[in-house]
Amino acid sequence: MASKLLRFTRILKNGTVFYRFEGFENVDSRWELPCEYLSGLHFAAWNGILLYSDGKNLFSLAQGSELSESAYSELLSIVDKGKGRLREIRSRNSF
Repeated sequence: MASKLLRFTRILKNGTVFYRFEGFENVDSRWELPCEYLSGLHFAAWNGILLYSDGKNLFSLAQGSELSESAYSELLSIVDKGKGRLREIRSRNSF
């Protein structure tokens, strides 16, 4: 599996740190992912937009969008956990 890459630029606005989303590479399209994966915590690509979910809510992130430090940390956590979930699901479903 190719390494997933999310690109962010750290910016400072009025003394507060934000992260500007610059784009992504090697993120699977939601159409290529198992339904089981999409039903919980996950991240995927769709029409150049990064979609991610904490398992309850679905969020979208377009190029140029800015995230607070806490939202950025949450996204990175979702990506790490999502990679593990996807590996587990794919290994369980492979024959």
